[in-house]
Amino acid sequence: MNRFLTAAGVLMLALSTAAAAAESQPCAAPVLALLGRTLQVEHFAPGPNAFGTDASGVVLASACKRMPNDPHLTLAAVAWDAGKTDSKSLVVAILDEASPAVVASMRDEIYEDATTKVHNGSLRLDTAAYELAPGTRAFGLDVTSDNPDCGDGGLGPQRSLYVRDGAALRPVVAGLPLSQYRYLRGNQARCVADPKDAETAIVENFKVTIELGARGQGGWRDLVMTATSSRSDHQPGRAPLHVRVPYDGDAYPLVNFVKAYERWRE
Repeated sequence: MNRFLTAAGVLMLALSTAAAAAESQPCAAPVLALLGRTLQVEHFAPGPNAFGTDASGVVLASACKRMPNDPHLTLAAVAWDAGKTDSKSLVVAILDEASPAVVASMRDEIYEDATTKVHNGSLRLDTAAYELAPGTRAFGLDVTSDNPDCGDGGLGPQRSLYVRDGAALRPVVAGLPLSQYRYLRGNQARCVADPKDAETAIVENFKVTIELGARGQGGWRDLVMTATSSRSDHQPGRAPLHVRVPYDGDAYPLVNFVKAYERWRE
């Protein structure tokens, strides 16, 4: 057992990318309408490009899920086109549909470039039991974007964790990469001239999970990021990497994890 973890055992909280993709998290029309009124954004509904029926709809991606520890509340994350050239707007919110009202929210941006685009399946909510401190439970949001580039690798979902502070939501983990891959040999079929370079390609896959560790500052649990690797040619992967990330009073800074993770993948 990792020396950073409590004797009570390890709580594994990250889901595999395949399981995440299989889980549907649709947002009902009344939820989108309530968010649109609160944000004062017209046509806050999916347009034709997002399989919607509103010709002027601005919503590109959305995910909604009941809050497990309070089923009267609904979690929602919605990305929409606000007319910006290099990003899409994002709202993460907690709603009381019975009222109806948005009880807590925050706005953010998902940045794009020529090869990275927000699409209909870009958002997924994670409601695992992130009991970070007494009376404080976080929830996660995974953001995935299209990346059709023919480079040597790619990035999977990035997870952020949020806690509620009154009428606001506060990110305590921001943009943790849950998975990555890189080609050790060859590439995708559409990216190589010789088909054999695709047939004999070797890919190394990296996966990151989050575990709850011992209590630290203010009763907040440490987080332990564990990175593992596997290869498509069934050769042994790297030894797992474990990095303890303590709460700093405001968030869980990922700087030390990212440095260790990059060294580990060299």
